[in-house]
Amino acid sequence: MLAVGLGSYVGQERVSTLFAMVVTAVTLVLSVASFHAARADAAKGLDVVVQQLAADVQREADAKATQHEVVDSSALPVAWHPAESGLVEGWADVVRIARGLPGGSSGDADAWPVDVAGLEGAYTQIGEVFTRRVPTRRLVVLGEPGSGKTELLIRLLQELARPGSSGPVPVRFSLASWNPHEDGLKEWMAEQLRRNHNVDLRHPASAESRELDRAEALVDRGLVLPLLDGFDEIPPVLHAMALHEINRAWRTRPLVLSSRTDAYRAALSQPDARRLDGAVGIQLVPLTPGPAADYLRRGLPHPERWDAVIAGLGSDTPVGQTLSTPLGLFLARTIYAPPPRVGATESTPHPDELCDTTVLRTRDELERHLFSRFITAVYEDRDVRTKQPHWSAQQARHTLAVLARHLEDHRGGSTDLAWWELGPAVPSGPRFLTAALVTGLIGAVTVGLVVGLAFGLGMGLVGMVVAGLASGCASVVALSKAEATVVYPSSRFRSALTFGLLAALLTALGVYLFIDARVVQIAGGVAGVLLWERLTGRLTLERADLAVRVGPGTLVVQDRRIFLQIVPLYVLGFGAWGIFTWGLKGFFWGIPAFGIGGGLAVGLTVGLAAGFFAGLRETAWPQFAVTRVCLTMRNRVPWSLMAFLQDAHEHRGVLRQVGTVYQFRHIGLQRYLAEQSSSDDAALPRT
Repeated sequence: MLAVGLGSYVGQERVSTLFAMVVTAVTLVLSVASFHAARADAAKGLDVVVQQLAADVQREADAKATQHEVVDSSALPVAWHPAESGLVEGWADVVRIARGLPGGSSGDADAWPVDVAGLEGAYTQIGEVFTRRVPTRRLVVLGEPGSGKTELLIRLLQELARPGSSGPVPVRFSLASWNPHEDGLKEWMAEQLRRNHNVDLRHPASAESRELDRAEALVDRGLVLPLLDGFDEIPPVLHAMALHEINRAWRTRPLVLSSRTDAYRAALSQPDARRLDGAVGIQLVPLTPGPAADYLRRGLPHPERWDAVIAGLGSDTPVGQTLSTPLGLFLARTIYAPPPRVGATESTPHPDELCDTTVLRTRDELERHLFSRFITAVYEDRDVRTKQPHWSAQQARHTLAVLARHLEDHRGGSTDLAWWELGPAVPSGPRFLTAALVTGLIGAVTVGLVVGLAFGLGMGLVGMVVAGLASGCASVVALSKAEATVVYPSSRFRSALTFGLLAALLTALGVYLFIDARVVQIAGGVAGVLLWERLTGRLTLERADLAVRVGPGTLVVQDRRIFLQIVPLYVLGFGAWGIFTWGLKGFFWGIPAFGIGGGLAVGLTVGLAAGFFAGLRETAWPQFAVTRVCLTMRNRVPWSLMAFLQDAHEHRGVLRQVGTVYQFRHIGLQRYLAEQSSSDDAALPRT
């Protein structure tokens, strides 16, 4: 009313100019505020980021330690001796390198052993060995499969990440996802930091320089201490290249590298391979029968059940070889000495079956038997009072096998199971068809109702067809171009959406009230929508500085919420555009006036198509939802897939959580299940 009165008093042209100036001024103020907010984010400095990363690593280390039972009272007696001399640098050379480091050595030289024999130790000593006995703090950890290498690195992570610790922040990196042929070590480490840790690392490292973001700066300046786990999980043809890149990129900085002994020895036998510069090595030794027997019997009401197995410990039999590692002992105790269960469907198997060499003739056969029994054991009926979701052992085995096969076939054998990367597990045809049907149905129903109410049943049917086709086609195009990325809501996300929507409405309303020119009206509506789309498109992809750890389940909810905000706001914005462009005034340049209902129908059709296109491209949840629907319809995964994964992590111990992704408890379990998937695709009951 005020605008109309003012227009009649001073003239519509002047009011229109004033209105445009106000909108421009608001846009400029918000742009300047956004710029200063970005500079403030960048000015935080790396000191705060280092503290946040250290706290995040400490939480992660404690969580992993609990899951792996890495505590003094129950830890298996892992011990080591110095690695073979040909696999690492000589002791005299390491001492010489340490004394020649820029700024001097990082430790107390008086605490260094006189020779390599001083590196011998046991599980709880790993922190002291690394920080005081290794002159260069460059260590290679070698061992057989399941010998406890990962558990030892987790223990070291705990020791180095204690509150108040100084020096670089220790971070464990799983090398299974690194391809040294495609990515440099520093670039890959920076990406892993962004992906797996709950710290805002995507802003520039400083307000003056935007060449490096915080993750790259942390790596480039040596503010992280990498614990590189699983060198043997890199393809063997890339081993020499990987060692060369580690030496080139990390030079004499502290690090830890773990590998299976045979794989590391084979890598160094290649003509162009070289040892890790300035590094000493330790090699985990098989568990001795005494401590292994104590672990199997500890706390059991009938320890005599293990007599036959214990008699074979330390021998060359399959049971003696398999149970010489922490992994084998853990699996055996989990399977044959589980905690009491209410309503268990099967009696606990007897451990004597491990000694039956007529069935389990080799170590490999026995390990596969333990992996199979492990899935059955942890998915036995649980106490009904826990109200845990229930999946049968058969259903769980099938689902886990499908996921393991996906990692082997579509993720290059990576250990990182990310929900937003599950798309390739379903052929593109079924995914595109499902997305088109769902979005097309939503578009058809929405627009069909509006057009039907405004123009009758016949036009409503036409509107349904047009809107359904537009929404479905936009979804297919977006899905074909979408990347497997996750959207993090920024602190300015919602305010940007609100401002963009208001700009579109006010611009269209202003030009309609104050300018009786159709072309300006259309231009104003389009300009407002474009301004809104550009703002939301840029700010949507900012990563949030979250205050609490984000797990995979929380991330799904977060990403879904953003998608469900993007689509309605596109619909509202283009709906307003449709009303002011097609619904009011008379004809101009051949553009008909459909009335309020018709203009709204046009706007809704365009808005739904644009919203689905933007949502599918900018968020990962709709891709995940489509993939889950397709996999469920094919009886390959349960409908409540995220609940299944969370249960497998929290209650079954089959998966572990690393930041925002899951990993199988052991790479051997992942590969065993992947083989099962390729050989057993029988239909299962729907879940």
